[in-house]
Amino acid sequence: MKKLIINADDFGLADGCNRGIIDAMKNGIVTSTTVMINMPKAVEAIDLAKKVGIKEMGVHLTLTCGKPLLSKEEVPSLVDENGRFYRRVAKLLPLVNLEEVEKELRAQIDEFLKTGLKLTHLDSHHHVHMYDGIKEIVSKLAKEYCVSVRHPDEKTKEYLSKLGIRTTDFFSMNFYGKDATLENLKRIIKQFPEGTIEIMTHPAYVDEKLKNISSYNVNRAKELEILTSVEIKEWIEKEGIKLINFTGLEV
Repeated sequence: MKKLIINADDFGLADGCNRGIIDAMKNGIVTSTTVMINMPKAVEAIDLAKKVGIKEMGVHLTLTCGKPLLSKEEVPSLVDENGRFYRRVAKLLPLVNLEEVEKELRAQIDEFLKTGLKLTHLDSHHHVHMYDGIKEIVSKLAKEYCVSVRHPDEKTKEYLSKLGIRTTDFFSMNFYGKDATLENLKRIIKQFPEGTIEIMTHPAYVDEKLKNISSYNVNRAKELEILTSVEIKEWIEKEGIKLINFTGLEV
């Protein structure tokens, strides 16, 4: 049997993301989400989740959006002159102090745990945990907190597997941009053999605030429409695919 995790990234990024992700989880096929706990809208996101009975989620570890939870004095290599994360991985990596990375990422996980929700897994904004140095830190934290980790590529998957860290058999980031179509979503699911599959998504209601925050915006609304459509729900049921979240990897 195919077991499918549809994860919505960027919970907490903006009001439109928060509302869109909640709707996609309650009325669509999204089974999991990861929160950007450092973002100003994260508190509202968690409150919305609790109100609709969502009791668990992952953390979208963030080093390239917004501000760190720790002061700029504590993590000077991670921030620009304004105390904000660098927005591009290529800018961050040559400057990064790995001890500061571990302190900040641990702070993000601990801040999430204060919400009382169960931590299911870790992934990261712009997949920063696939890069050498950061990958080892995130793996260390995953083992410490006993959670699963997304694998953005086969190299990361192999590394996680050797350490005994749970991850899915397959992962796709191809439901994105111009490829965020109903037919492509079906194609992605059908191309994988039996096993566990994670598909990364970004559903949202798009407004001017979201457009100002993220260059990936208009297509988020298209994703939301597809992920909550009757057609995709009926197709998944017809294909005999089991929808799970990352807790399902423990079984």
